[in-house]
Amino acid sequence: MKRREFLMTSTAAGAVALSTGLMGGRAFAAPGVLDVFFNSDVNVVDFWTMNVKPGFEAANPGVTLNLVSGGGGAQMNAIADRAMAALQTATDPQVDFMEAMGPYYPAGAIDAGLWVDFSTAGLSNFGIVNPVVMESKWALPYRGSQVVMFYNSEKIATPPSTFEELTAWIKANPGRFAYARPDVGDSGACFIERALQEVMGKDLSLFTNDNFTPEYAEPMFAKLWAYLNDIAPSLYGEGQYTGGNTPSIQLLASGAVDMTIAWSDMALEAMRKEVVPPSAAVAQLKDLAFVGGFSGVVVPNSAANKDLALKLADYVISPEVQNKVVSELGGFPGINWEAMDPELQAKFKDVAPTSIPSFPGGTWEPPLFDGWYRNVGVGLSAG
Repeated sequence: MKRREFLMTSTAAGAVALSTGLMGGRAFAAPGVLDVFFNSDVNVVDFWTMNVKPGFEAANPGVTLNLVSGGGGAQMNAIADRAMAALQTATDPQVDFMEAMGPYYPAGAIDAGLWVDFSTAGLSNFGIVNPVVMESKWALPYRGSQVVMFYNSEKIATPPSTFEELTAWIKANPGRFAYARPDVGDSGACFIERALQEVMGKDLSLFTNDNFTPEYAEPMFAKLWAYLNDIAPSLYGEGQYTGGNTPSIQLLASGAVDMTIAWSDMALEAMRKEVVPPSAAVAQLKDLAFVGGFSGVVVPNSAANKDLALKLADYVISPEVQNKVVSELGGFPGINWEAMDPELQAKFKDVAPTSIPSFPGGTWEPPLFDGWYRNVGVGLSAG
């Protein structure tokens, strides 16, 4: 797919999603129909459509995967809220499987027993999951990615190597850098989370899955808003923000900016498909890397098709799918590299990550995103 086709296809895909109400739309449970909601971008949904869905359905005759774009963080949280409410009333949550979702939302979900404990679920492939990427037993990691600087090497000979250098570059090159609104583009969320880590002295211990309170976070957020408002006049359009990960890449592809923030898998895919100029390149900060992590899947204990959902979870961490996560999606596997195809092991042995800095989602991100709209993206509407 060439650049112009990419721009047209992405625009069309977005229009279709909006016109059909898929963004956060409600699915209806039916026997043999597994409702899978996605928190990821269109490239991941495409990967499932072309790889996971046909493989799983062929191995399970009579089963259909209903793949639904969840519409991003806030709307996925609303689906999790619905599942929590359904658990408490012993009704059908109308969701069987959630992709790229952590188990720490809603508050109290784990204690209430909302999510399946994968360590006791009897998955045949659970033993080959890489323990380094397993952050909790309620979310099954199946693909890794990391946020990177995605830039035009013809305009930037030497990319910034520290966040301080990145800030200096943004200010020295007004209008040539863009990032996404945090609630609709995870790359934008990761940018402001890295900025938060920066203004707090890169002390990652300040941010954990269970230590958020408004009183604790507010002094930190105040420093973040000051930083983001300081660089805002130097951003694309003197403070315009893209509507997601793909639009950020489109700005780079069209030459409207020289640098943006992107997920590594999306950037590598754009380069592989030649939808960005040949001069496009990726770089990572050396002082403290951008936030990244492994996307997990969660399954509600009350899902109408729970047994099928667990079969699907087992399938996505099988070597068959994990090899495609690397070769087709440009991601990192959630299982031990020793279980992967030997050719892939050899090809990626020098870039296989042993750790990726992370930022807690759960109760941290909703107030962080809400605060961004009230203090930085003033006048913009969330979602």
